[in-house]
Amino acid sequence: MINNHEEMKNDHDRPRLRPGLLYACAGLLIIIAGVAIWQWQRRENGSSLAGRPVPKVATSPAGASGASALPVDLTLDPPMVERAGLKTAAITRQPFASTVRTTATVQPNSYRETPIMPLVEGRVTKVNVQLGDKVRAGQTLASIFSAELAEAQMKYLTVDANRQFHIDQARRFEKLAEIGAVSRQEVEEVAARLREHHAELASLRERMLLYGLTRDEISQLTTSREVRSEVPVHAPAAGTITTRDVNIGQNLTMRDRLFTNTDLTSVWVVANVYEKDFAIMQPGRKVTITTQAWPGRSWAGRIAYIDPRIIEQTRTAQVRIEVPNLDLRLKIGMFVDVNIESGGADEALAVPKAAVQSIGDERIVFVPVGPGRFQVRRVMLGEESGDLIRVINGLTAGDQVITEGSFFLRAELGRKRNNQ
Repeated sequence: MINNHEEMKNDHDRPRLRPGLLYACAGLLIIIAGVAIWQWQRRENGSSLAGRPVPKVATSPAGASGASALPVDLTLDPPMVERAGLKTAAITRQPFASTVRTTATVQPNSYRETPIMPLVEGRVTKVNVQLGDKVRAGQTLASIFSAELAEAQMKYLTVDANRQFHIDQARRFEKLAEIGAVSRQEVEEVAARLREHHAELASLRERMLLYGLTRDEISQLTTSREVRSEVPVHAPAAGTITTRDVNIGQNLTMRDRLFTNTDLTSVWVVANVYEKDFAIMQPGRKVTITTQAWPGRSWAGRIAYIDPRIIEQTRTAQVRIEVPNLDLRLKIGMFVDVNIESGGADEALAVPKAAVQSIGDERIVFVPVGPGRFQVRRVMLGEESGDLIRVINGLTAGDQVITEGSFFLRAELGRKRNNQ
């Protein structure tokens, strides 16, 4: 009895497992069993797939993706072919001149750009032109009030009066010398003073011309009533007012600029050319200018100057191209495209422009392969020359391509692709 009592006492004192701990242990055993089963299935699947061929992913032709891939052939019914009025042309080898293509900007021809400065100090009383106005040679652009001009005219009248007096005096002395009333020395003295007045008058006349008066205006200056105090500012040549730096009431010094008059019938196109293209850069080389502002229009120019200095950051040099601009469509600051011909030419496969169609980023042509059947041929193209485009890849000499009616085939191709 004593032993049983002690055993019961020992069982009571022995620690017991809590229910939460039992549940945690059971859950851990379940997770371990699950991982073991997953590893076994993975090994089984790997061994069963061993030796099987791996399926290839279907790829679309270059440049196409998924449903947008182009079909290889296009088939049309005979009535549709007849209605399209298709024409073909053969792929041949044609001479292509090597060209350098780059972008450039339009700048004014500095040799035809004239800054207009005041000829006297004074105050602006009139401004007759606005920025962008076209002016003719001799046109009055502005007027300046100047006391200097008035003083010069008054002095001119005084010298002219003295000159006229000495002209009359010289005539009288000539007559008196004939009868011996005066000596030849006195006649020479009067003649010398007359020459001085002539020289001074000529100097004043040139001074007033410099101030802006015309010869007709000076010749009409006979009395003080014709004296004027306004100096006209004339355009030195025909052109366009590209800057205006003057307003009415402004006080001017001889260093102030009034306007810039630019002849825009000839402009400079300045392009940056890389070192690798320096070999074909020569003064006089023919250049073709195009711009997105005027599609289908081109201008012919020639290289006039190649800067001997290279821009280190870009490894380029500036090339100046003189371009006639009689219709004034090339504007200052406009971006243009420049094609500089190398002068030499090599032969290459050429396709007519009319045969080439674009679908997305791809260029295609249609090659007839049978009655009503056309192969859709992707092509890689190079530069253009007239109505031809250089073929880099996709066609061979002798291939026939659809020219007239190629746009119709492109439309049919698009319609059939949309219906697929």
